[in-house]
Amino acid sequence: MKRRPVAVRPGDRARVVAPSGPVPSERFDRGLRALRRAIDLDLVLAPNLVEQQGYFAGSDALRLACLHEAFADPEARAVLCARGGYGATRLLGALDPSRLQEDPKILVGFSDITALLCWAWVRVGLPSIHGPVVTQLSTLGPDDMQRLVDLLRGEVPPPLEAAEGTVIHGGTVEGTLIAGNLEVLRALVGTRAMPSLAGAILAIEDVGERPYRLDRTLTHLMSAGALRGVRGVAVGQLTGCDEPEGGQYGPSGLEVVVERLSTLGVPVVTGFPFGHDSERNAALPFGTPVRLAADDCTMLFLEPVAQA
Repeated sequence: MKRRPVAVRPGDRARVVAPSGPVPSERFDRGLRALRRAIDLDLVLAPNLVEQQGYFAGSDALRLACLHEAFADPEARAVLCARGGYGATRLLGALDPSRLQEDPKILVGFSDITALLCWAWVRVGLPSIHGPVVTQLSTLGPDDMQRLVDLLRGEVPPPLEAAEGTVIHGGTVEGTLIAGNLEVLRALVGTRAMPSLAGAILAIEDVGERPYRLDRTLTHLMSAGALRGVRGVAVGQLTGCDEPEGGQYGPSGLEVVVERLSTLGVPVVTGFPFGHDSERNAALPFGTPVRLAADDCTMLFLEPVAQA
């Protein structure tokens, strides 16, 4: 059962959390300033934002406690993630879904935060926002910032176009949008947090994965049956996913993704502006119906994430 959160209004409280990697302070501070200029929110910062334990923003116990505190805050209407990195998957088994079931909040993040978005969708039925983390906000263009604000306010964002998209199998399809980092989705296969993609439109992006790793990840998802019944695929940015200069000759990351996805026999469009690019990361409504018009290289959004 879908549990739609309440839209954010000026002056509402939002929690800022760090469920994954340690947070670079300068980029975070610039991102906070950009966020405050874009929307008036009462921001409450999690105590682990200044912590580092190896490649985590504090211990598992600390990061889990900060998430639970944010989920349980009766005044908070949104939970914004400071950055991605790695670490969210380590928390999923201990997360308490009842806190969001009782009081749904808008979750915002991408990359490693894909794990949290999927967990919230599977365990709570909670739509969320696959969108920029706080450390990315200061370098985004005004259109992407406005798209994020619109989604937080419970508005339906304008259609998203893939300016230089490659179309595999044209046509128009509709389905629930499941968006995320490709490698994190692969890591969720076989867990309770992996969403069913049957009847869905899948939106994927990745960063720093060499072409053969993209091949391995997509082959795993297909072999495991995770892509069975998917209606269409929107491919975002594949940042740093080619062989390094001077490396072994082979296909590009995009060529690998196109070859692997072409075997699905469903509409696929590449080139959408979401992912790890420092200047573009268009926020997407995770868990709401969308229409992928492959021949026009366009994704249209049919419902808001949050209720007004």
